[in-house]
Amino acid sequence: MVRCALSLLLLLSTGASAADFQGRARLWLGPAYDSNARRDYVSPTIATQPDLFLFGSGQLEGILRLGERVRLLGSYDVSGRKFVFVPTEDTILQAAQLEGTVVFAKYFAAGLSGHVRDRRGAERDYTDLVGGVVLDYFPAPSVAMRVQVNAHRFLFYNRFAYSFWGPDGTVSARYRFNRRHSVSVFGSYNPRTYNGRRRLEPGPEGTPSESAEARTDKVFAGGASYSYRGPFHFSFSYSYTDQLSISYGESVQRHRLNATAGVRLPWELTLLGSLTWQPAIFPDHVYASTPDLNEEDENVSSLTVKLVRPLNKWLDLDLRYAGYLGYLPQNDFLYLRHVVSLGLGVNF
Repeated sequence: MVRCALSLLLLLSTGASAADFQGRARLWLGPAYDSNARRDYVSPTIATQPDLFLFGSGQLEGILRLGERVRLLGSYDVSGRKFVFVPTEDTILQAAQLEGTVVFAKYFAAGLSGHVRDRRGAERDYTDLVGGVVLDYFPAPSVAMRVQVNAHRFLFYNRFAYSFWGPDGTVSARYRFNRRHSVSVFGSYNPRTYNGRRRLEPGPEGTPSESAEARTDKVFAGGASYSYRGPFHFSFSYSYTDQLSISYGESVQRHRLNATAGVRLPWELTLLGSLTWQPAIFPDHVYASTPDLNEEDENVSSLTVKLVRPLNKWLDLDLRYAGYLGYLPQNDFLYLRHVVSLGLGVNF
């Protein structure tokens, strides 16, 4: 251990003269309107609770290069919402990431990576912890591959039975045809062991029961994307996630199609848009009772549009709209949400 520490200090000291740091910071705040502040799934004939809220967010990110071999990168994000009439939906979300890699054998880099995400408020308190090792392979400037193996722990405090832990492995690759065109693919596998018990299939009376066996899931995911960077920006991606659970009603298969575009307009305006369609299939023909543990908006179809105009070198003004749609045909429940915001951004 002492020898490793001395080697690291020697490496940092010899590369200090060639150290290069790049970073940026951003603050964003303003008022907004939410047509479904409680984020409820309801029957189509039932209205949701609208509200006004104030939002604020901050972002910090930076990359430190020590010579040509060592790279450290980190980021921190925090955001919050304060509702006017439904204060129970006030939330604060924080996320931090730290990664360090060292180049060896010319075409390889290895290191450690960690990520934490914490959400509080609106009866959706959770902490998501991911950390492990990474191995990069870059035989040519146009090719980049990564293998990542993590330990994953998810804590859902309001319904602790849905907390889980397990290993998490991902393989990804990107090929850049030229400066404008690139494609990428990924695949991942995440076996999970939950703190709750396995739910058994209901009997003739339809009463659910639990076994003494802990619930375990196997989560497979894979996808591909294409990106264009030129006079305008465009990307398209498809991914598939299959969560196979031994607990009745908890399995889900999800397809996700996403298209994003950005273009510059007259008067220094920039228009950005994203359209996501992601239908979900429940093999047990019932809606899984599993709560949407992260953000509900990440698991439904959506349309987002943003119009940005810089005011000066440091300030910009943006108008955003986001619409979300989810439908559960088994019980005729609908998730419909519209959010409109006007924000002032400060860039450093």
